Amino acid sequence: MAETPIKTIPWNGYVGAVSFTFDDAYANQVENLKPILDDLPDVHVTFFLTSMGNGLTQNAAGFAALAKAGNEIGNHTQSHPHLTGASDSELEEEIVKFANTIESTLAEECADVKVTSLATPFCENNDKIKSVIASRHFINRDCGWHGRNDWDTEPDWMSLQAKIWTRSGATVTEMLSALDTAAFIGNFEGANPWDVQVKGGSWLVVLNHGVTDDAGDDYAIDPSDIKKIFEHAVENKLWTAPFGTVGAYHRAHFVVDAATSTLTDDGYTVKWEIPNEHMPKSVPLRVKIDTKSVGENAVVEQGGKKLTPESDGSYVIEFMAKELKVRKSSSNDETIALPKSAFANQGYSKYTVFDMNGNCLGETNGWTIPANYPKGTYIVRAEAAGLKATTRKLIK
Repeated sequence: MAETPIKTIPWNGYVGAVSFTFDDAYANQVENLKPILDDLPDVHVTFFLTSMGNGLTQNAAGFAALAKAGNEIGNHTQSHPHLTGASDSELEEEIVKFANTIESTLAEECADVKVTSLATPFCENNDKIKSVIASRHFINRDCGWHGRNDWDTEPDWMSLQAKIWTRSGATVTEMLSALDTAAFIGNFEGANPWDVQVKGGSWLVVLNHGVTDDAGDDYAIDPSDIKKIFEHAVENKLWTAPFGTVGAYHRAHFVVDAATSTLTDDGYTVKWEIPNEHMPKSVPLRVKIDTKSVGENAVVEQGGKKLTPESDGSYVIEFMAKELKVRKSSSNDETIALPKSAFANQGYSKYTVFDMNGNCLGETNGWTIPANYPKGTYIVRAEAAGLKATTRKLIK
C-alpha cells in the first residue's frame, strides 16, 4: 500500500464556488427567477421544496421545468415544522417520505429528479435529526454567519452553513463583497485575528426565499438584485452550481484524496468507498494523477475504459465508479473521455429539445437547436444507457 497519487483540483478548476438556494416552493420563484436563469446558461441553483401552503403541488409544473433546465430540487420537509420537537415517526414522515413524494410528484410532470439534499426548516438541527436526514440524503443545509466553506476543512455534512440574504439581513453590496471573498478577490492580510480567516477561494452557500419586487416582503429579494448577484458570480469566475453538485464534489475530494494505492504487475489501482449511499448518481471529479511512476505512456482507466487527459494534463474521473487504475499502455486500449462537468457529457445517443415550459419539441442532433426552430432559449436533454441524463440551456 502507498499514499494516493490522486489529488482533486479545488472547486472543479474554478477560483471558488457559490450555491444559491431558494426555500419554500414559492410561485414567485418560478415566475420571477426562471426568466433570469433562462438568460444565464452558466448559472444553476437549488430549490428546497415543501408542501407548506401547497407549494409543491401548486407549482409542480414550474419546478419540474426548472429541474429539466439543470437546477437542483431538494427537500425542505413536508410541512416546514420545528423538527427538534418532532417524534421519530414525524421525522420519518417529514424528511424521508417527503423526499419520495417530491420525486414522484415531479415525475408526473416528466422530470427525472433524484432528491439528495435537504435544508432544515428554521435551521433547527440536532444529532437525532441529522441521523434521519443522513438515512435519505447525503448533505443538509442549515444557516450561519458568513456561509463559506474552505477546500481542505471538512464540514459537518448534515449541517452546512449558509449566508442568509433577506431585504433587512444583507444588502446587495454585502452580497457582492461575499462573492468577491469566495473568489479570493481582495487583500485579507489585515483581517482581525478573531474573524474567520480567508485563505483562498471558498464555497459560498446562500439562503434565499421569495423572489419579488414587493418591498413589504422582507424575506424576498428583488429580481433585479438577484440577477445582479448572479452576473457578478459569473464575472468572478466562480463555479455557480447547485448545492448538491458542489457539495458532492467537495465531499468526494476528502475521500479520493485520502485513498491509498495498491501496486499491480503493470501499475497500481486506487479504490475508495462512497461515504453516503444517497450521493448523486454521477460525481465527476477533476484530478491530477501521478502517471510518471508507471511510465511515459501510462494509461488511466475506469471500468476498462481509457481516460484522455485534459489540455492542462488533469483528468476527469467518475467518483461513483469507486476505483481507478493506472497501468502501462497496450495496443488494445479503447479511449473515452469522461465529462469535464455535469453539463458536458459525451457519448450520448439521444438528444431531446424542450421549450422553457418543459414541453417536448422533438429530437435533435447533439447539442444543437434545429434550424427551423425560432430564435429563443431551449433545453436539450441528453440520454444514453449507462450514463446519467443531463440537460443544457441553449440560446438560438
